Amino acid sequence: MNVITHELRKALSDPSNYGSGSRKNEQAGAAAASTGDLFDAWVNEVEPHGMVSTKEAKKEYFLTTADLATLSYESYGGGIGCGPPTKCYVHEHLVKTSVRKHGRAGVVKKLEARNKREEKKRKKEEEAEQARKRLKTITNTSADGAAAAATATTKTASASDTQEIKNLRKGLLKMVKRNMGFQMSGAPKNWRIEVPGTSKATFAALMGRPTDVDLDSFVKNGAYYTEQYEASKLLGTDQAQLTKNFNREGVRQEIGSSVAVRYKPSTMELSVSGHAVICGW
Repeated sequence: MNVITHELRKALSDPSNYGSGSRKNEQAGAAAASTGDLFDAWVNEVEPHGMVSTKEAKKEYFLTTADLATLSYESYGGGIGCGPPTKCYVHEHLVKTSVRKHGRAGVVKKLEARNKREEKKRKKEEEAEQARKRLKTITNTSADGAAAAATATTKTASASDTQEIKNLRKGLLKMVKRNMGFQMSGAPKNWRIEVPGTSKATFAALMGRPTDVDLDSFVKNGAYYTEQYEASKLLGTDQAQLTKNFNREGVRQEIGSSVAVRYKPSTMELSVSGHAVICGW
């Protein structure tokens, strides 16, 4: 362990440095000791002078835009057609700011809560994966012709689409292209479309699992089912067709290879969001 890391950990472990993190009694001290490994792992997961993006700084260090405004940063990337540069902050500065704001005990509490959320998410994903395996088993034991078509569905979402689903995929593609455009910086803007009145059966069919009308093979977080999905499968076409020409700008944009699909069954709301990249003519 180098001197900087040693001093950093020593300072962060001393409750006298942070008013909100002070231990009030021996019982609190024992509790802090029991969570020391969790705190130390958080402190040491990045080198002291490692650089962290704005998005990760907020997420991993429990900070806000106002907190980051007090810290120095370095800019990376950006330029014409590439969007604004990315701000990156020094890891040890983020750690100190987070502990100063929340206190050591406060940081540990947030780390524990995050671990619980991640464990709950992993459990849901495992359950969904088991449901997908059961669904595949049922599909593979169907009659010969039906089994072949259903199995193909797991590989190509539109293989056994009804005409209604085929039309919906075409409609989604048109909506996406209408929402493509540019940011002020000249970079392709992110897009998002909404489809109200989407039933569970329609959502399942769009995602290539038409027989899973109860959505057992999908992971639900809160009120929503959210999945990353191949753009070409969702929109019912090959990647070559996922482009839009911008004649005035003299460029072509291509829809990113994956999209985020979000579905809320209680209100039957479906939304799809993604990005685009500039490609050659």
